[in-house]
Amino acid sequence: MHQTEQHDHLSDKVLQMLQEGKTREDAESLLTSMNLPLAFVKELVAESAKLYQSRRQSRGLNLVLIGAMLCFLSFLLTLLGAFPESSVAHNVVLYGLTGTGVCVAFYGFTFIF
Repeated sequence: MHQTEQHDHLSDKVLQMLQEGKTREDAESLLTSMNLPLAFVKELVAESAKLYQSRRQSRGLNLVLIGAMLCFLSFLLTLLGAFPESSVAHNVVLYGLTGTGVCVAFYGFTFIF
């Protein structure tokens, strides 16, 4: 197996372990049991953990943005008076879209922090 292909394979394996909820120490112990140098293992696990966290943060930011857009859409529809105040649609827009937007945004925050 070529050196770069082996590095990519090991990196994918570490990412998969992190996604399954295993710790960095678990990944390090698995790689060291494969008789790989300790410095290489630590560098690979650190790089994979950084990539994993970056992907989580990106997903979280996208969810926060979607939640903010839902809240803004609710604000605009309510402000413009798109629906009569006594209608069910007005309440759905005012409370439903705003509530959904806030929930999506806070769900996104769980990926960031």
